[in-house]
Amino acid sequence: MIDITGDSRVITSNQQGLNEKLDEVVLKHLQHDFKKPYQTHTLQAFKEVEKWVEQQGKPIIFDSCCGVGESTYHIAKAHPEAIVLGMDKSADRLSKHPNDNEEVIQTLDNYRLLQVNLNDFWRLAVEAEWTLSHHYLLYPNPWPKAKHLQRRWHG
Repeated sequence: MIDITGDSRVITSNQQGLNEKLDEVVLKHLQHDFKKPYQTHTLQAFKEVEKWVEQQGKPIIFDSCCGVGESTYHIAKAHPEAIVLGMDKSADRLSKHPNDNEEVIQTLDNYRLLQVNLNDFWRLAVEAEWTLSHHYLLYPNPWPKAKHLQRRWHG
């Protein structure tokens, strides 16, 4: 068992190292086209932010699974030369971002928070030929058990 502690709850996993089925799962997915239709809310969010991204003409940074957007704010502050897209599937978590802070709004206009399906958004970004300068996935794996491999991003 692996225990990882920090500011968040304790994450416990019965998996040591790489998952024994990782190669099999990845190879299976590589042999078939992914044909799932885009979710409407994600397609709409992409179209809206795509215009802003093109207008900025700056390097693009993704902050995937950003939760309340605190990490997105700090990444944007650390990278004023870039635009940062903080994305999460939960509208509830994103609504907790302190976006009514006038000082933040006036000093940082290089980030946006988006409620999207990440798989769909990433596919749209690839189709639009976006090149990222950075991509952050900062939060612990919410599916730590070995049997949950296919719930993880890479599975």
